[in-house]
Amino acid sequence: MTSTFVPDPTGARPAAPLFSSDDYARMREYFAARPVLTPRPLHALPGLASALGVRAVHAKDETRRFGLNAFKLLGARFAVEQLLAERAVAPGDTLVCASEGNHGRAVARTAREAGCRARVYLADSVAAVRADAIAMEGAEVVRVAGTYDAAVRQAAEEAGRRGWTVISDTSWDGYEQVPRLIMLGYTRMMDEMAETMGSGWQPDAVFVPGGVGGLLGAVAAWSAAHWAEPPFVVAVEPTAAACLQASARHGRPTPVSGPLSTAMGGLRCGEVSPIAFDTVRRHVGGYIAIDDERAFEAMRMLARPRAGDSAIEAGPSGAASLGGLTAALADPEAAPFREGLALGPDSTVVVIVSEGVTDPDLWSQVMATA
Repeated sequence: MTSTFVPDPTGARPAAPLFSSDDYARMREYFAARPVLTPRPLHALPGLASALGVRAVHAKDETRRFGLNAFKLLGARFAVEQLLAERAVAPGDTLVCASEGNHGRAVARTAREAGCRARVYLADSVAAVRADAIAMEGAEVVRVAGTYDAAVRQAAEEAGRRGWTVISDTSWDGYEQVPRLIMLGYTRMMDEMAETMGSGWQPDAVFVPGGVGGLLGAVAAWSAAHWAEPPFVVAVEPTAAACLQASARHGRPTPVSGPLSTAMGGLRCGEVSPIAFDTVRRHVGGYIAIDDERAFEAMRMLARPRAGDSAIEAGPSGAASLGGLTAALADPEAAPFREGLALGPDSTVVVIVSEGVTDPDLWSQVMATA
């Protein structure tokens, strides 16, 4: 099942950008001073593009970012080191967060390297292998009965009582500084893409895994700030947890309820990040929600490349962006969406592959299917 939405571009839009030129300069200075934090590749996939009937497909490969298997360390490390520099955090402090796996591991790794303790709150639906990876970074893992959103609330409440520092990639009233720093760190991904392709290049569309909207908002903000005619930025979500699409339809943050059952664990979120949504509703051109089978198909397409293409081993959340593209191009129900975004034979598309293999058993099951 595919659910799509293209917002009306004539709707009211708040004016203030998420990041200033000084913010981008701060981010660039940070990464320029740390050449060990090497870029991740942008793979051209001409065989896949030919099969899908578009001009070009490029995959931003975030499956091995800074020694972890997801993009999240871009934001967590940047944010925590900014807080350390400002003396808002010190070695020995306890850093806490809620996570579906990847952000928690990134915070745990960052805390360990900074000489801090980490406490990561996980919904009971998070796979044990993802919890174990967090624990191996030295963090204390706390299981929470309920969803990721319940874990966010419990982490914030306990941190407030005990004087711990929350390193969350989602925001709420009175808590925006850290999520904003995390999103600014994510924009490094877009700088890398631009450096790879050179001046004058830009895609027609960028498909981005949704979640609470942090990465999506970062990509959309960077695109609006750096390209005179920005590409369509497209949010891809599970049909069971399409909180960004629901919020876009209503024009305000709108939670989705239910069990949020999906193998796309990193996107299993019922509530958007308000600070991200302010940018998302201004600059995201389309929303598409896909089922798990579409994500599994995309995993196999990335892992079994056509002649001349690079192989990419991605988890369901990481492959979701390609799943969204294939649904947009092939699903008859997506025809109005496809037309609204002008997707066709002349399109150049980027898919952000945000996650590698985080659950080897699931990976093996998916790959065993033809």
